[in-house]
Amino acid sequence: MLLTLHVFRDARTLFPRLCVRDTRFRCSYRGQRRALTKLSYYHKPGKQRLFPCTLGDVIDRTAEKRGDNLAIVSCHQSIRKTYAEYKQDIDNLAAALISLKLGVGSRIAIVAPNMYEWAVVLFATAKAGLVLVNVNTAYQITELEYCLNHTDCKAVIISEQFSKLDYYQMLVKLAPELTSCTPGELKSSRYRQRLSSDASKLIETCLVCRLPSLKHVIVIGETAKPGTVTFADLMGSVTSEHLRALRCTASKLQMDDAANLQFTSGTTGKPKAAQLSHFSLVNNAYLVGRKLDLHKQDESICLNVPLVHCFGCVAGTMSAAIFGSTIVMPAPRFRADAALRCIEKEGCTAIYGTPSMYIDILQHVEGSHDNVPSIRRAVISGAPCPHQVIESVMKKLNVCRFHILYGTTETSSMIAANDPNQPLDRWIDSVGKPLDHVEVKIVDPQNRIVPVNHRGELCTRGYAVFMGYFKEDKKTKEAVRNGWYHTGDGAVMTEDGRVSILGRIRDVIVRGGERVYPQEVEQSLYAHPAVQEAQVVGVPDERKGEQVCAWIKLKPGLSPSPEDIKNFCKEKLTHYKVPRYILFVGEFPKTVSGKVQKHVIREESRKILHL
Repeated sequence: MLLTLHVFRDARTLFPRLCVRDTRFRCSYRGQRRALTKLSYYHKPGKQRLFPCTLGDVIDRTAEKRGDNLAIVSCHQSIRKTYAEYKQDIDNLAAALISLKLGVGSRIAIVAPNMYEWAVVLFATAKAGLVLVNVNTAYQITELEYCLNHTDCKAVIISEQFSKLDYYQMLVKLAPELTSCTPGELKSSRYRQRLSSDASKLIETCLVCRLPSLKHVIVIGETAKPGTVTFADLMGSVTSEHLRALRCTASKLQMDDAANLQFTSGTTGKPKAAQLSHFSLVNNAYLVGRKLDLHKQDESICLNVPLVHCFGCVAGTMSAAIFGSTIVMPAPRFRADAALRCIEKEGCTAIYGTPSMYIDILQHVEGSHDNVPSIRRAVISGAPCPHQVIESVMKKLNVCRFHILYGTTETSSMIAANDPNQPLDRWIDSVGKPLDHVEVKIVDPQNRIVPVNHRGELCTRGYAVFMGYFKEDKKTKEAVRNGWYHTGDGAVMTEDGRVSILGRIRDVIVRGGERVYPQEVEQSLYAHPAVQEAQVVGVPDERKGEQVCAWIKLKPGLSPSPEDIKNFCKEKLTHYKVPRYILFVGEFPKTVSGKVQKHVIREESRKILHL
């Protein structure tokens, strides 16, 4: 048998292709391929190569080619920057951070809402060889302490205040020395911590530093607070020597270096910090951008999702930077009225949001005279989207192209997307096909690939999979097995590779031995004319194990009874999927990114129903 080896160079990996001149082998191989088409596995190498570059390279190239393009518009700050101006600010901040003697690989955190400075920090830290730790703006003091200490942050950038949270005062409580130290020389003192709160027992104590690694606190604001330096003053301190040091540092960075530590939601324990490399972030942002047609025309993107999450950070800001599109930030946090005003004023051509954000926008459009004729495309991610919401967005916002993205923190953002060029009924029930250069399979509890159209857990492998959880090797090994990242999402794949997400596996309700997928029940509820928003969870039941409980937010002026809702569901669902409990609510508990917190709904339901 004659065997010839052809090698094709991708930007990162050598892919061997075997050309076999043996009829018997060829027939056997083809038979294997026919068998594989019956399994839930999909991989498309793609025509576009992967790029061996860093995030700093991205902003340099875009500023060189499209320097006059508008890069960032922060409506609430009245800031407008071209890519040339954006790059200059990025370089100044990167050089300033290097002047603080923060070594390559050091971690620096940011705790701030959507604002221009956040977008500068994103690329400046990467250029300086630092690892950006994205801290959720909703975190309370104990969560902030955990994130800063778990990642050994040497510096933190904070906004003056956001919502009702004062991040500076949080830091002062954790390290009172901040109020009297010289900026950049914070030394958190040791204090005695009680290890038992039971007065009847012997109380042990130990010496603890609350923030042992933190040295620098940088505040985005007008005036410096004790122990801190302002963002503006830091950037203004840059010298030509600092810029030379930046060029030297940037030239030595590698594409496989860590760039971001992205915290997971932490709904089942303490949040985990997923390490993402320059290579995975750049290429995911590039491939997502191409899927959204950013390479075909300049887009002005109304970015409603928070930058602290991958949707806003990678699929939003990074993708825009690669293709020279404009990011428009309506407000520090999502507000439907601000988004609509921003779209009208700036002539935004695209809008990004989560399902709950679109629901709020639709409600606001119905009760106002806001005009959004410029919008051509809508992009959604973060949670499964009801059919009715998709159809309403396309109709009421005059959207001609609706993009659904699916991904996880651990996959550098997105791994699948729909094709809006196809008929609506071809993609409305799915998140589309996996992106190029990504492998996806659906497996059973024994880790065997299931046949097409069978339910299982979605797993993925490829360039986008994270480097591991920071300082948590055991949890990394549990999540990534033989190179495959196990998402924890239930899914099903069609024979042509389209994937439908059924929800988190842990959220599946088992009622009397029958499995109920919350998303299926939610879709039925959304079809009711009085339902504006719905969420379904499982609650304990002595006889059946679990029962179906639905939280429903009604449309204004409508008031069906629980029995009306149940009767409606009985016409669409098998009897065991019909909600046993119907709870009407005014709001849903959500994360800062707009994701509904089902674990909170589950606990609140138990309390309300006395279960």
